Amino acid sequence: MLELVAGANAPLPAGAIRVRLGGPFDLSALVIGDGGRVGGDEDFVFYNQPTAAGLRLTPAASGGGGDELTVDPRRLRPGAARVVLVASPADRVTPFGRLPAPVTTVHGTSGITVVRLLPPPLGPQTALLVGELYQRGSAGPAAGRAAAGGGGAGGWRIRSIGQGYADGLAGLARDFGVDVEPEPAPPVPTAREPRAPGRPVPSAPPDRRAPRAPATTPAGPPRPGPRRSPAPAPPPWPARPPSPPAAGPPPMPMPMPPSPPGQRAEPGPPWAPVSPRDADRLAEVIMLTNQQRERHGLRPLAPEPRLAIAAAAHSADMARRRFFDHSSPEGRQVSDRVEAAGYQYATVAENIAAGQRTPAEVVTGWMNSPGHRRNILLPEITEIGVGYAVSDDVYGCYWTQVFGTPRTW
Repeated sequence: MLELVAGANAPLPAGAIRVRLGGPFDLSALVIGDGGRVGGDEDFVFYNQPTAAGLRLTPAASGGGGDELTVDPRRLRPGAARVVLVASPADRVTPFGRLPAPVTTVHGTSGITVVRLLPPPLGPQTALLVGELYQRGSAGPAAGRAAAGGGGAGGWRIRSIGQGYADGLAGLARDFGVDVEPEPAPPVPTAREPRAPGRPVPSAPPDRRAPRAPATTPAGPPRPGPRRSPAPAPPPWPARPPSPPAAGPPPMPMPMPPSPPGQRAEPGPPWAPVSPRDADRLAEVIMLTNQQRERHGLRPLAPEPRLAIAAAAHSADMARRRFFDHSSPEGRQVSDRVEAAGYQYATVAENIAAGQRTPAEVVTGWMNSPGHRRNILLPEITEIGVGYAVSDDVYGCYWTQVFGTPRTW
């Protein structure tokens, strides 16, 4: 059995596979086309809509046992390129930080466990992009057709992602083009929720500052409504009967989403001087990032020393104190870190990751994640800084990208 941290991938056995998620969680799935978005309502598989072409969800019985999703890549709809696996608390309210680790396992037709997906350490997040099934070499419409027709020479693989969403399934769904019906906000737990660590964590929107007013953190999108029957509009994920929060060990860390904008923080901890080898590694990340921007008709980013200082400090802090999040244990955000480095910004955004061994691997992982990809392809950013730090934990290293546009007023 293979254990995959965020960004790692492995081949899948031929034929149908079963994905299981035990504990007080709902398992759901999105079928994604080559454009990175769903094709329609039929591409959602969840508690109230348990089947789609090539997919069948068996919800957990009342006695427990966990949700199980059967996926047969040979029978996916035409044009399907990926199947995205999603975990969420069964009651939609309790954050992951108060629940056991949402560990997902993948089984072949014989029932043998072939892959175990290790989640990142989570806190206030209430949705988790667990991983994705994809066909090797699927990069365009032809690959999508091959996926629907029973597989090409490359075969199907699974990638661990571990991207958490603090705004729940609504935020995750909108990243993939799903329209979610608004509803009144659910009751907020009275106890204070711990801050969350992550890996490439769900991408946080960039912090943009207006000339006459300080930037504020935009409110998250409304949560999906708790419905028990399909609706004419895209069906929202349902709420199951609430289950009491369970205590458990924190999940293992992974790469994390881009950071949210506009929260306060103090300067970061000191970091070691960059070695020549690390300098080459960071320069390669910038080069690969700019190649992605140029492919999309965007101007390349210029290296900025103060953004690099903020990125290096955050990578070193995560490695030293073993957390994985855009927010430090004291609550410091990317906006605070760049200001502490002396950078006055109009726009700032951040991507982080953990465990990837090469610049190509980490940039590919970010580009495969909608939130991180959005940050890399922001048209208005002009500058970049990259940080890298070695750690002695399960990941071995932490990466940070900080993007900025300097203030001109």
